[in-house]
Amino acid sequence: MKDNCEGSKLKDLKAIDLLDTPTKKEYDEIFNLAAFICDTPISLVSIITDTHTPLYQSFCVHAIKVPQELFIVEDARKDVRFKNNTLVTGTPNIVFYAGMPLISRTGIVLGTFCVIDTKPKKLEKKQLDALLSLANQVVNLFELHSNRVVIKEMAKNHASESDRLENIIKATQVGTWEWDLSTDMVTINEQWASMLGYTIDELQPITSKSIHKMVFPEDIPSVNKMNAACFEKRADFYVGDFRFLHKKGHAVWIHDRGQVISWSKEGQPLLMVGTHTDITKQKENEIINDHSEKRFKGLVQNGSDLIVIMDIDANYHYCSPTSLKVLGIPPEEFIGKNALQYIHIDDHEIIKESILRLEAETQFTLRPYRFKHRDGSWRWLETVVTNLMDNPAIGGIVANSKDVTERVITEEKLKKSEDYYRLLYDSQTNYVVRTNMDGNYTYVNKKFVEEFGWLHPEGEILGKNCLTSIIDYHHQKTHDVVGQCIEEPGKVFKIEIDKPSKNGKIVTTLWDFVCILDKEGVPTELQCIGLDITARVKSQKALEESEQRYSDIFHLSPQPMWVYDTKTLKFLDVNKAAMKHYGYSYDEFLDMDLRDIRPESEIPKLEEPSTHIQQKGESYYHGEYIHKKKNGKEIIVEIHTNILSYKGKLVKVALATDITESYKHTQAIEQQNKKLRKIAWTQSHRVRAPLTSIMGLVDLLNAHDQTADEKEQVLKYIMNSAMELDAVIRKIVSTTQKNDI
Repeated sequence: MKDNCEGSKLKDLKAIDLLDTPTKKEYDEIFNLAAFICDTPISLVSIITDTHTPLYQSFCVHAIKVPQELFIVEDARKDVRFKNNTLVTGTPNIVFYAGMPLISRTGIVLGTFCVIDTKPKKLEKKQLDALLSLANQVVNLFELHSNRVVIKEMAKNHASESDRLENIIKATQVGTWEWDLSTDMVTINEQWASMLGYTIDELQPITSKSIHKMVFPEDIPSVNKMNAACFEKRADFYVGDFRFLHKKGHAVWIHDRGQVISWSKEGQPLLMVGTHTDITKQKENEIINDHSEKRFKGLVQNGSDLIVIMDIDANYHYCSPTSLKVLGIPPEEFIGKNALQYIHIDDHEIIKESILRLEAETQFTLRPYRFKHRDGSWRWLETVVTNLMDNPAIGGIVANSKDVTERVITEEKLKKSEDYYRLLYDSQTNYVVRTNMDGNYTYVNKKFVEEFGWLHPEGEILGKNCLTSIIDYHHQKTHDVVGQCIEEPGKVFKIEIDKPSKNGKIVTTLWDFVCILDKEGVPTELQCIGLDITARVKSQKALEESEQRYSDIFHLSPQPMWVYDTKTLKFLDVNKAAMKHYGYSYDEFLDMDLRDIRPESEIPKLEEPSTHIQQKGESYYHGEYIHKKKNGKEIIVEIHTNILSYKGKLVKVALATDITESYKHTQAIEQQNKKLRKIAWTQSHRVRAPLTSIMGLVDLLNAHDQTADEKEQVLKYIMNSAMELDAVIRKIVSTTQKNDI
């Protein structure tokens, strides 16, 4: 940004031509860096002029009072100098201000470099140091701009001379080159590139290695030998004729001249310059004139190209033996026949156009056309046509053709592939977009336009910034991911972004971002593929809520529960009741398995087949086991388990009920029942004998035929039996009291 402060010293500003200069990219980058380092929304340069913001309203006038120091206002609302300033009370609502005066090399204060925020702030030392460094860079840019103005004027003065030299070079059709040996970079003119069918941009970057790739392989040793002679000062310059490969594949003869014009103090070559002149026509004439027809046939017989000589009506006068190899047709069959009878009817126009071109051009290359093979198939040929009608040794049109069928098929496949992928992208149910490094769209597919094209009612999306389709609170996250992409080109980064929809709701999208480099390895575009995951996010949230409910049921259960791996017997999860009852922490449980809560005598049971009530095909069982707590106390538990899927594998969930006390109670009852059975036996056997005796004696006592002595004896027997019964009853009572029955 550029602001203006009141002042009258415009001399330096005019000298460096800064007034009314549009914002340059390098300034924007410094402003953005300053704002980033100081975490402020505004960074700008205030230039001293005699217009715009009044003196009493400007912050910069205070800053320039001490030219060598930073001027900082941490909270303008509390500063008596600024609290009533309209820049503070109104737009842009300045609260924090930090500015560094910008001083020219002549000592004149040009303005200030500052950062501004709408909230109070304190800067750390490293931020202050960075702000000072950036202010120095702004001054350097000012002076660099001034130097550019001077250079521009110098360039203008030399323009006529440069144009004159350029016109001379163009008129002579000479290609020029300069080779910087310290960097291996080569500079050429347009004529040099056009000789080989290229533009300068197509060849960039140009080095000696890239040029050597264009030299005919057999001529490379000669080129190297002549260069070495110059580098070693065995020759002041070199002159030679070499073949270079044209963009379309044929050879071009170049008359090459070169000379080293700059050397280092150590005698090493620094700069070599030279010229290229196309002498192809001259060389072809030399070859034709210097060789007989026999030698010419010998030359072409073993080649891969098809060479023919025709008259102006395209009738064959000569055909090389390679016709058999290229087209499956003996050369003698062509003689006297017209080329059109072999060429696909749809390509006849190409031949007719070539005849017309011969009136103005001596040599040109025909675009690929179809020529019929002996087997009936069509082969694609690319032909260089040379008019040698005036050459007495030839007296015709020479056509040098090569079979480019595979190349044409490949190019066609490539075109179809490109068309396919373009259609594929346009038919994607995913969003596909590409942006430049400023975040402006360079490509959007049909799906994206259908969903978010409404954000651009004017109908043009390309060139618009991608942040327009992103909810504000995800802008920073998007910036951060883009920064990561630039730092690691080629790596895919995922990001969830919320976007607006036509119905006013939020669309949650998931994207893959990747940074694409150009051929120089510089980040040039971002490719982004995304999809709508709104429904998935909603379902996932519902699933998480459901899982949380079931997790609460598990973890808040008053009875001990745990989940364990059926193969390793390791604990995978335990609830709070289990931790409290057994005395282990959660982490301790996860480091243990079922063996750690079993006494040693119980461990073998884990390896034995289950004796629980599980039936074949059922997942539920229960059983009673002895467990051991952390304090060593053994308890008896009843275990109920079920098989379930947990985090992608089959496990068991166990519910443990401590039945130690009830087990002891049951054992006591069983012991009591055993004693009661013994008492009952005593009653049924020992009590019955004296009781039976008494009952019999009573019957005798009631008999009328007994004497008094006999009755007395019977009573005596009854008393003995009663005493015996009393002793038995006493013993039963004693046994009962002893065993607390």
